[in-house]
Amino acid sequence: FWASDNSFSGPIPKELGLVESLDTISLGNNRLTGTIPESLYNLYNIEYLNLYNNMLTGSLPKNINYSENMHTILLYGNNLMGTIPESLGNFPNLEILQLHSNKFSGTVPDVICENLSLLTSFETDCPYLVKCSCCT
Repeated sequence: FWASDNSFSGPIPKELGLVESLDTISLGNNRLTGTIPESLYNLYNIEYLNLYNNMLTGSLPKNINYSENMHTILLYGNNLMGTIPESLGNFPNLEILQLHSNKFSGTVPDVICENLSLLTSFETDCPYLVKCSCCT
């Protein structure tokens, strides 16, 4: 599902997360508001998630259950807060994880640095808002 760069506004429809066959969600660079629907955290076939440069708020849940084929998560440029969950370290094929330009705090779990051998791009707001042993 590709809908980036369209000036869409309002919340992300929770029904989008009910389409189990989705392997791509690209909603970056719109004017989406509100929290990321819980249904989007349980898409077992998703491989690419792009929600960057919106006005999304809230925190990430402790358990994110994506496909082990997940390779890209782009959440930068929103107003997300709270801590970065350990479950983001559970995707062995993750190559790109960009969380910068949000309001995350705390320490990035070591499991993210240790378990993601294919990770080529990891960006957070280190060392200003979060602490991390593998920040770039």
